[in-house]
Amino acid sequence: MRKKIDQLVYASMMAALIAMATLFIQIPVPMDKGYCNLGDALILCAGALLGPWAAAAGAAGSALADLLLGYTMYAPATAVIKGGMGLMAGTLCLKEKWMWRRILWMILAECLMVGGYFLFETVLYGAAAAAGSLLGNACQAAAGAAGGIVLWPVMLRIRKTIH
Repeated sequence: MRKKIDQLVYASMMAALIAMATLFIQIPVPMDKGYCNLGDALILCAGALLGPWAAAAGAAGSALADLLLGYTMYAPATAVIKGGMGLMAGTLCLKEKWMWRRILWMILAECLMVGGYFLFETVLYGAAAAAGSLLGNACQAAAGAAGGIVLWPVMLRIRKTIH
């Protein structure tokens, strides 16, 4: 029981960190009026720390950021997309012994994000408008993957001390 409570506490802390990184570390992307942030990097890092619980942290933290930033319509899709990223990082990346395979999974998790938002925006606005946000989402994906790759070893060391 204690271990589950610990996991819930760590997931909650990571959700808060993901929300804060999304809210306060923003780089505007002029082509689609969105922004790049470091929330994705922390979602990937949550995978190293939390395992599959990273799905809950990614979903909650990112959706909360959307709600606080006024992107209310995006919050449900964000929860599903970012939760999927956290699940990939917390299961597939964590199982890998080879760093290059982890990097590949992180890149694929970011591709899930780009594709997920493309599908969501296609439903909302049509394929042509959704295509307009692909470059901004790709920049977000690159920043998230780079941050995740750099911070992953640090998070693994933290994981060893808390587990």
